[in-house]
Amino acid sequence: MKFDSTQILVRIGKKKVSDFIEPANIINSNESISKILGNLIKMNNYGVYFKNGNKITTINLRDILSARDVHSQKLNSIAKITPTVEEDSNIGRAAGLMSLYRLRSLPVIEDGEIIGQITTKSIVKSMEHTDIQNKATKIMTANPISIHENDLTLTAKNLMIRHRIDHIPIVEEKLKGIVTSFDIANILLTADNLDNVYRGLTDHSRPLEFPAKGIAESNATTSSVDDSIANVIQLLNSNNSTYSIVTLGNEIQGIITHRDVITLLGEKVEDDVPSYIIGLPDDPFASELAKTKFNTLVKFLKKTMPDLEEARCKIKLSSVRGKIKKYEIEVRIFTPTNRYSYTNEGSDLATIFDLMKGSLKNKLTQKNQKH
Repeated sequence: MKFDSTQILVRIGKKKVSDFIEPANIINSNESISKILGNLIKMNNYGVYFKNGNKITTINLRDILSARDVHSQKLNSIAKITPTVEEDSNIGRAAGLMSLYRLRSLPVIEDGEIIGQITTKSIVKSMEHTDIQNKATKIMTANPISIHENDLTLTAKNLMIRHRIDHIPIVEEKLKGIVTSFDIANILLTADNLDNVYRGLTDHSRPLEFPAKGIAESNATTSSVDDSIANVIQLLNSNNSTYSIVTLGNEIQGIITHRDVITLLGEKVEDDVPSYIIGLPDDPFASELAKTKFNTLVKFLKKTMPDLEEARCKIKLSSVRGKIKKYEIEVRIFTPTNRYSYTNEGSDLATIFDLMKGSLKNKLTQKNQKH
């Protein structure tokens, strides 16, 4: 019996996660970021997991790029609570979660414990022999963010963090290469690696302040606008590549990553904004109050900012005088093009969040009136 593309995708989407489980890289929460980075580079992996109370937390290469100091900074400052799947979940749900949260992998759990992971790479591998003749342009990200040869590697890193991407083409009229998050992470760990990059280039005083061409992959994986999705899947698998640059002649038209491919399989999942809160008070009542207030704030922001991608909250106990505790709260908001940071402090958590919501409401109202 011959299946059309839709039937093929539905059939794959109904497969069980248990057929795709791989070993997960589980770490101790006390490990340093630099040690994790070294482990990821050595094993050629993208992310690790660890348990934080009852929550499963993840750190990936792009998260590590945002660290101020990979040698001294604490894990919790960059870690994120991650969605999970179980063995009997289907691939469609896993693909939907990874697409929504911009992840390359998900931990597979049983009775609250991590028993493995499922990756975009393994899913794309399973699609290799599917005859999806739709044009690759259907799933590509058009007009990808790019840089020039002499743009700093630091610029590439900041663009990756801001736009939550892992691949940036280098373009000088035509494609010259590509820089990935792995390329940048690979030079953050030791001074020896930096010496190799600096050799033959102009001296710079701070890490990553050298032209991105110094670490770029010149032999980038490319495909044509005329290629089918089936051809691109085969190319990704045969090249063991996480991306393909789509070109028309010498001009870049778009980029396709594993995550773009699995969107073909993804089930619609609840479109909640990923939100994270760290530094919750020890007092259970104060902790629940903070979580409730922060969730209310995020829902308000989502209504006002439809393009809201992520919200983070950090609570810090700044002082204690007798029974009075003073807190400092910082909320960070991420959209595709901007990031915002708001801080406030006081002894009453509810009041702090209410004041912050009122301040944000005024700022956003003024912004909308200007437009």
